Amino acid sequence: MSEETLDYKTYKQIKQMMLQFEIVPGQRVVITELADQLGISRTPVKMALIMLMKEGFVDYSSRQSCYTIHQLTREEYDGLAEFREILEAGAVHKAMKNLNGAKLKQLEQKATKFKQAAEANEKEQRFILDLEFHAAVVSLAGSASLTETFRDVYQRFFMQRRMIRFGVERNAQVVKEHDAIAEAFRQKDIEQARQAITVHARSAKEFFDSIYY
Repeated sequence: MSEETLDYKTYKQIKQMMLQFEIVPGQRVVITELADQLGISRTPVKMALIMLMKEGFVDYSSRQSCYTIHQLTREEYDGLAEFREILEAGAVHKAMKNLNGAKLKQLEQKATKFKQAAEANEKEQRFILDLEFHAAVVSLAGSASLTETFRDVYQRFFMQRRMIRFGVERNAQVVKEHDAIAEAFRQKDIEQARQAITVHARSAKEFFDSIYY
């Protein structure tokens, strides 16, 4: 496999910054400042922003000659929330068929890591670990393209706002909902798993609706 280009490495770095809320929706991106922060020239930063723009993560204003991190409209937000639920719940039947002791242990470990981050109130790390838990559920279905699509949808949904109001009460609720999903897989109960995932996805959307809309 050929080595990654500097443009692509920069693209991944900027996207990781978005995932960790170092740069947030609606924020203007100054190429020179970002290049200095990453320790590289402006050209790979500009190329990376163009890639992110094509994927819908970044907007460009020709009138103002600037890039900004894309902020979801309510319609986009609702569509992503629904799609996220469909993808994860839809993966359950095949995931359950592929489940074995080792894979169940991996899923449980990811749930535990999220719980630890939630208890420590590690906001940005908690987001990444939540993604890893749900991606692990979807990946059990055995489709790399499905998992990649789910990751993309999840990232777009949760990168809507910096989650500063994601407090102790919601943390505890998410841990409980993750436990319900993991328990359904322990029991190898397809309908129970689908129900737990649906409850969790809708609970997340209701929480964000209550904050931002």
